[in-house]
Amino acid sequence: MANHDQPIIVKKVKGHGHAHHGGSWKVAYADFVTAMMAFFMVMWIMGLSDETRAQIQGYFNDPLGFMKNHPRSTNIISSGLPKSKPGPTKKNGDEKQGVEQQAKNLARKLQDEVAREAAVGDDALKALLEGVEIEVTDEGVEIEFIERHRTFFEIGSATIRPEALPIVHSIGRLLERTHRPMVIDGHTDARPLDRPSYNNWDLSTDRAASVRRAFQSVGVGERQFLQVRGNADRRLRWPDDPYNGENRRVTVLLPFQVGLPADGIAAGTSLKDAPDLSPASPAIAPR
Repeated sequence: MANHDQPIIVKKVKGHGHAHHGGSWKVAYADFVTAMMAFFMVMWIMGLSDETRAQIQGYFNDPLGFMKNHPRSTNIISSGLPKSKPGPTKKNGDEKQGVEQQAKNLARKLQDEVAREAAVGDDALKALLEGVEIEVTDEGVEIEFIERHRTFFEIGSATIRPEALPIVHSIGRLLERTHRPMVIDGHTDARPLDRPSYNNWDLSTDRAASVRRAFQSVGVGERQFLQVRGNADRRLRWPDDPYNGENRRVTVLLPFQVGLPADGIAAGTSLKDAPDLSPASPAIAPR
């Protein structure tokens, strides 16, 4: 039988969990983050230009006034960052220089051939060759047949003169060896033609087509021709002198093209290689 007089003993056991230290560490961490942010802000501002720093100072001194006086598109943060300027990569730059050098080599070879023939030709041939100009432009290699001391075409016609046709053929042979594409442009002066149904547009177009046919007759491939155009008097060589005879010309442009053999003329090729055209040979006339 239990003893009801025995006292009741209550034992309290203390737990062994982590003690609660309060939130003081959060305050310390927030102070640290704020200090770091302030540090990076100071470093960023030190690297800005004087103008940008003045804008930032103006904003903090008077935010409302600053926003009224400056457009919303003003971006202070981005204005202080270095701006990258897009430019050609080294590979593209080297490629462009290579193409330009090939074009210069081609122009030099064409000029050498013209000069060589002019040195041994008669006066009539020399006069014609003085109207052949070859240079490297921003667009490519440009060859011009200019009506200077002698004409390449019959007066008011697209027929190439017999004495000029060997020169056109010879240059065509040189261009065929390069396999480069080309654009042929015909030009006239501002003097109107005395024909009711045939004007300078027709004449310039037909003369460009005559040069194309002359080139094709010595082997220039159909795929080498990009465009054959007539410009009438819209692109004068001498705009201040629209009736100057040198405005009458045919221009052959070999535009810069990557990967095309601009330097492919074989050694020893001369203007003397042009076919011997007798008076019985048909002249090239417009269709």
